[in-house]
Amino acid sequence: MANASDYPLSTHNLEDPAAGADGEPSEERLLSVNFCLATLVNFFNSFGSQMMNAIVPVYVLSIGGNNAEAGVVGGAAAITALLLRPLVGWASDVWKRRPLVLIGNSGIGLASVVYALSNSIRMLTFGRVVQGLGISCYSTASNAYIVDIAPSRRRAEAIGLFAATNSLGRIVGPAVGFYIVSLFGYHRLFNLVTALVVTAGLVSLLTRERSRPPNSQRPAWSPRTGIVAVDALPIAWTSFCLGLAFGSVSTFIAIFASSRGIDNPGLYFAVQAIALLISRTFSGRLADKCGRAAAIIPGAIVMALALVVLPLAHDLAGFIVCGALMGLGFGAAQPASMALLADLVGAERQGVGLATYFMGYDGGIFLGSVAFGVVSELWGFGVMWPLAAVWTLLGLLGLLGARRSGVSRSA
Repeated sequence: MANASDYPLSTHNLEDPAAGADGEPSEERLLSVNFCLATLVNFFNSFGSQMMNAIVPVYVLSIGGNNAEAGVVGGAAAITALLLRPLVGWASDVWKRRPLVLIGNSGIGLASVVYALSNSIRMLTFGRVVQGLGISCYSTASNAYIVDIAPSRRRAEAIGLFAATNSLGRIVGPAVGFYIVSLFGYHRLFNLVTALVVTAGLVSLLTRERSRPPNSQRPAWSPRTGIVAVDALPIAWTSFCLGLAFGSVSTFIAIFASSRGIDNPGLYFAVQAIALLISRTFSGRLADKCGRAAAIIPGAIVMALALVVLPLAHDLAGFIVCGALMGLGFGAAQPASMALLADLVGAERQGVGLATYFMGYDGGIFLGSVAFGVVSELWGFGVMWPLAAVWTLLGLLGLLGARRSGVSRSA
């Protein structure tokens, strides 16, 4: 009969070679200087990126675009990041994490400059492509860096805390972004984003990477090993479905809220981000102690519930409830699924593994933005939101594939 150690959804059997007799890491604490600096960088990047992500769809409408065009512009960053993930993941394994983090910062900052100069849908789309390049480099390399420096027995907790700083950016970013636009206009907002990203790049220079073992082998690129991590594909499917649902909210919630008479759609993002912060702070520890499924399954169900009840929200209170549910669900499911993926791939392939995960997520963001934009145009938001809920639950099928893959954790 199989036991818990046969399955990657349970983590009790996984030993941390750096752990002492009391179970705590003897060589490296979770809250190291490098971890704190990396989370600070993550906050600055998140603050700037979330302001842009919330504002750009509305900016499309302000220059004469429609919902479908807003979806295309919103999805352009995701499809660009998706196409670049294989190269970025492999490069982060054979090169280093920090240079790619700096390249990512530069791409996000350059995108804000392009937005400031834009006066057409085509130019905005180009800006999103540039932002997608930055997102691809930064998110892949920064998360691989966190996996590198975190004690393996606290991997999900580390990913959750790192992601929680992203939630802080979500709390202040959209609401501040809409407020700045209302007072000073779009161009001042994009200038602020540029300043934030430059600050993030300067802080990144202070971090240090873990030295490679002298006998470590850098993986040679090949079509079979350099594009995707095959053992990560089941969780990439889960990531795809989470991205599809979350992308539909990120792209269209401001438009939907405005159609219901909500004056400041940024309040939805703020409530969602507070819930994300709470969930990500505590759910990682749950996933480390009780297994990854203990956080992923309830998280996906709560996300689906948030999407199902969203058509019933006609006032600010209803939007706040839906935002809180979405944040709690996504905040539990995403860090645990990322930790599960890190369990499945070897230490020398974390970059390719996480690139595979984000390829799924980016693909979901892109399809959610484009396809659901068309659905909303043809049948309305009342059909679109429940359809996104169905796809969220389909993501749980990825856990069945992961259960057959076994655990490989050499870090």
